[in-house]
Amino acid sequence: MNTRQTQRTPWFPIFEPEVEHALFILGYRNLLNTGYGQIVLACLVALATHKRANTLTLTLWLGYLLLAGLGYLALHRYFAPMVQQSGPNPAGVRHWYRLRRSLQVISSMGWGCLGFLLVPDATAHNVMVMTAFAGVVGHSAAGNSANDFLGFVISGSTIVLMLLLRVPAIFGEDALSIMLMCIFYVTALTTVLRNTHNSLRESIRLRLAHAALAVSNASQAALAEKANRDKSEFLAAASHDLRQPVHALLLLIEAYRQQVPTAVNHPLMKNIAQAGHDISHLFNALMELSRLESGTEKPISSEFDLTPLLRDLLERSQTEALQKGLLLRSRQSSRLPSTWVCTDSVLLQRILGNLLTNALRYTAQGGLLLSLRQAHGQAGIWLEVWDTGIGISAADQGRIFDPYVQIANRERDRSKGLGLGLAIVQHACELLGLQIEVRSQPQRGTRFRLTLPAQIVRATPPAKAVHLTYPASASSVLQTASWLMGRRVLLVEDDPLVQVAMQSLLTGWQMEVRCATRGDASVLESCSEHWQPECVLCDFRLPGELNGIEVLDLLQLKYPKAIGVLITGELLQTVQQAADDAGYLLLCKPVDTKVLAFTLETLLDRRNEERDSHEHIDR
Repeated sequence: MNTRQTQRTPWFPIFEPEVEHALFILGYRNLLNTGYGQIVLACLVALATHKRANTLTLTLWLGYLLLAGLGYLALHRYFAPMVQQSGPNPAGVRHWYRLRRSLQVISSMGWGCLGFLLVPDATAHNVMVMTAFAGVVGHSAAGNSANDFLGFVISGSTIVLMLLLRVPAIFGEDALSIMLMCIFYVTALTTVLRNTHNSLRESIRLRLAHAALAVSNASQAALAEKANRDKSEFLAAASHDLRQPVHALLLLIEAYRQQVPTAVNHPLMKNIAQAGHDISHLFNALMELSRLESGTEKPISSEFDLTPLLRDLLERSQTEALQKGLLLRSRQSSRLPSTWVCTDSVLLQRILGNLLTNALRYTAQGGLLLSLRQAHGQAGIWLEVWDTGIGISAADQGRIFDPYVQIANRERDRSKGLGLGLAIVQHACELLGLQIEVRSQPQRGTRFRLTLPAQIVRATPPAKAVHLTYPASASSVLQTASWLMGRRVLLVEDDPLVQVAMQSLLTGWQMEVRCATRGDASVLESCSEHWQPECVLCDFRLPGELNGIEVLDLLQLKYPKAIGVLITGELLQTVQQAADDAGYLLLCKPVDTKVLAFTLETLLDRRNEERDSHEHIDR
């Protein structure tokens, strides 16, 4: 037969350092009220009984209790330093209990002597004394139950025992009833206060547990934050070290393809180039997601027309759609009040581009639709991407915006992406204050809806229209690289492999290249009066006392017409911010050769325009 044992609460609580410290604080705060209350109550009793009570007895009794009351005030002053301590002091708390209970016994003996103020056959007078007894016991309960149940038991028992010694001599045959009533009153009060005291102790335990949990959570949060910082620093260092050879690899591949044109269509060369570009895309996606998650990317709003943006996105996606045999089309509602909006065009382009890429990747047959129409029941605009792809189950729709989640790519096939595109979409939407919704059915297709609220929609085009320009396509960039012939470029790069790769690529474009490797004044020795750079490509992390930005500043002082471009493998947002503050364009390694060619053409072409305008003015 099984027996169930219940754990009983001990009559007198076990000493718990942290709980007792909290009770000590409560008792200390009540100490002044206890002292002043005893002094005032003793004076009131003396005032009420001085006509009937013996004068000498009353005087001695009053003086005794006044001294005891002053003892509470002295005790308050004595333990003031201990209250300032932050943590539990078990020895100090035990000392507090000893002194306070000793003072309680002294006070209780005085209050127990109320019996000596009783007068035979003086009913009204005796009622006042017994009322004072009940008030004293109640006051003792109020002053002790909150912090010291044992102290109340001691003081209450002392008062009752001493009072009962005088009751038979005063009340005669009624003495037994009065004694039983006094004992019952104190016993009932003791039972109630025990439950109150235990409840108080339990609430203190819960509060301490919550405080400990909060400290633990804060500690865990601090550790998590430190781990995140350590991870970021590790990724920044590892990314820089990994980006360098990948950057060199892409440059060398392009340089080799230029020097050996027959190798362009070789399957092995195509595979090498594809592997390099896959790594580059991974780095760029990770960097973009990290920048969006960190909150350091700030949207730059401008007013522009959505129509050319959507047309450009369709043109970029058309080649892949044709290769897969998919129909790619767009639809723009004629009921739209306007297609002009005010938001960050670059971020919006990333969002829609990632949605189109995702739709193309998971659609094997059918087609895609890029739709622009007015939102139902509101003044906003809906941008929608529809596909007839594999679809997403309801259970998985909540996970698709998490990084690295690919519902239909459990084998991690790189041709199906990295699982970062929709995570970038989610963070970019949050940054722009846009709402993204998904509706899908497995094997039926998916619709992503981007809601542009009415606040960013412009009813009429602005007075000064903004014409969006996008980087040239991959094919046109290599064709226009001939414009770079004979242009002078100073390359500041300490990594030998990257330097060789970059120099090979630039000389392949028939540019005049000179190199420097250190971040100090020696960089000026690479130039001369007869050879002044038109553009400076500078790494950020360099040996020497200067970083890349400071090197560009130094060269700007010597050659103010040279255009500075910072190239870095750093993931730190501070580098991006520092480059922006200094006014230099920043390219992140690994740099796509087409992007590099487009950048150099754009910057050097702008420099030519400025030079021509100055010559025209001089004439």
